[in-house]
Amino acid sequence: MYRHVKKLWTHDVGLTILLVVLLAQVFVLYPLVESEVARIVLINFSFILVLISGVLTVVGTPIWGGAIIGLAIISVILRIIQCIHHAVWLESTNVIFGALFACVLMGVILSHVFREGPINFHRIAGAVALYMLLGILFAMVFTLIDFQDPTSFSMAPHLESRNPHILGANFVYFSFVTLTSVGFGDILPVHPVAKTTVILESMVGQLFPAILIARLVAMEIEDSRKRHAEDSKFTGSDPVN
Repeated sequence: MYRHVKKLWTHDVGLTILLVVLLAQVFVLYPLVESEVARIVLINFSFILVLISGVLTVVGTPIWGGAIIGLAIISVILRIIQCIHHAVWLESTNVIFGALFACVLMGVILSHVFREGPINFHRIAGAVALYMLLGILFAMVFTLIDFQDPTSFSMAPHLESRNPHILGANFVYFSFVTLTSVGFGDILPVHPVAKTTVILESMVGQLFPAILIARLVAMEIEDSRKRHAEDSKFTGSDPVN
């Protein structure tokens, strides 16, 4: 099982599959978070399984893979307990686990997108998935801040809810609005930590695409030069500078 999962994620097609799953989560499951079925799929299974699959590409051995899976199982158990007994520490722990997995998966995607080789559709899809994971990661940070101080954000009346799942979905919306510098104003940071985090995400949202695109273009140019140099060895012509 480990070999099959790792084989999937060591090929570029895994990046496209990840992007499709993330798109389904953000644009399908999060808007339906008030539905119990969507909530179970989103919160307890879908996202965490994707993260585990991505982690398996860098763990090196099945032993480390088992350790990561063990951490995920603990997280799932905590989520099940949370459904029965609501507590701030449980909610905060679940968010922290999700953020850690997201960070690891972002590292996995970076290693795939920036490894040597031609830039294809799957790598571009991986870059988009990385951008989406940034939005989801900041949403988790906003949620954690709000758990510690419910007055950290000012929300429009139609968005106010202390349900952790609905609150998390609202922060996903706010995070992507901030990441893309749209800023509708229906959610506003009030606490200094919240304001600083919003500023940080806004800066990342502006700088990340520019740096990423520049890096991908440079990699494609370099790969094209290498291919041309290899071809010139067989034809006997001088490579183009």
